[in-house]
Amino acid sequence: MSRHRTSDSCRTSSNETSSSNFILDSLRQGDRIQVFSAGIQINGTGTFIRVQDGFLTWIDSSGNINTTSLDAISISRAT
Repeated sequence: MSRHRTSDSCRTSSNETSSSNFILDSLRQGDRIQVFSAGIQINGTGTFIRVQDGFLTWIDSSGNINTTSLDAISISRAT
């Protein structure tokens, strides 16, 4: 009698957004970013950490860790 597995596929979950290789418009953890609110840059150039549950986690130019809602900001890669 042969035995069949019903599923060997990998499942995705919302926890993927907290992984270290999460990509947001080609941003990766450690990338230099500029964060803008109402068109005004916030705290100079920072470092991208991750996006999780609609919030950006990043380190600003003063070394502070920030969690900022994606609803109120825009992000660009620093050149």
